[in-house]
Amino acid sequence: MEHDLRRLVLRSGALIDGATGLPVEFGQPDEELRAALSHCALVDRSDLGRIVATGPDVLDLLNRLSTGKVVGLPPGTGAQTVITTAKGRIVERLFVHVLGPREVLLVGGPRSAERVIEHLRRFTFREDTGLVDRTEALCQLALLGPAAREALAAAGLAVPAAGGSLRVEFEGQPVHLLGEDGWSADGLSIVVERAGAGAVWRALNLAVGSVGGRAAGSRAASAWRVLRGLPETGHELTEDANPLEAGLRAAVSFDKGCYVGQEVVARLNTYDKVARELCGFVLPPGAPAPAFGSLLFFQDAEVGRITSALVPPGFPSAVALGYLKRRVAEPGLEVAVGRPDGDVRARMTVLPFND
Repeated sequence: MEHDLRRLVLRSGALIDGATGLPVEFGQPDEELRAALSHCALVDRSDLGRIVATGPDVLDLLNRLSTGKVVGLPPGTGAQTVITTAKGRIVERLFVHVLGPREVLLVGGPRSAERVIEHLRRFTFREDTGLVDRTEALCQLALLGPAAREALAAAGLAVPAAGGSLRVEFEGQPVHLLGEDGWSADGLSIVVERAGAGAVWRALNLAVGSVGGRAAGSRAASAWRVLRGLPETGHELTEDANPLEAGLRAAVSFDKGCYVGQEVVARLNTYDKVARELCGFVLPPGAPAPAFGSLLFFQDAEVGRITSALVPPGFPSAVALGYLKRRVAEPGLEVAVGRPDGDVRARMTVLPFND
């Protein structure tokens, strides 16, 4: 985080994560979560991977390596896509934004840029892609919640279409407004050079406050993500899952033609062979949040595993996301966590959770 932005958030009472440099909380994580759920929250998402590509062949390459139809996108538009392995498993979900005739911004999950560039280059032969990791040079400030668009308008900014982008001047800084928040196209992001991030944060924070929202740290933002049932890189989005299991059907084109992993994904869809689905789980009050990868059992049979779990600030019980076999996935189902005879049981619920 740039020094002036760090100073601003520290002055607001933020606790900073020493590893990422991002705010963990602003002193009231329960109120921060409530703002994200009911109004709007301003969150620093600068840990997201950001890659800028200036070569003319990058969209064609992505079209051959991922699930979404990205060839021919005009400037100002964008799309979600999932880079997949030959077995149709998830390498990374990307938000693709065509910023200009020769400039494409790829937004991936936390700390994903280097891994994505390495993967793309393995399939690059004569293509001119011009891939550059811009994660450290840029900040990404996200607006979450139902009043996100109202907050952006309160800041005097135009609202981009879902998945789209706009290039504007704001607080004396050139910024890109993105129609996504790094998790979904329901939110918004503002991408700015790191040196100008402090002024942009200050203005956005005032706008968010004017619609009943507030700044929020990663603790509240992570809880909001889980309660909304949104998958995240390193949790739900790994090579252990395919895009259809992860609920990323909107990022899959079934009629665009071949890409790496296309036959597997198409077969899963055509023959209804998706064996698992992403579900929510509520644990009993006082039970600890299960560890990542904890197995789930029903009638002594392994039926799933936990991918994200936490106790939302201000909530009495831990909640979790996880993959569950479709043959048993019914709301209200109780599964044992950790071992077949375990005392801790979790109740399955549909996503998103009831706020």
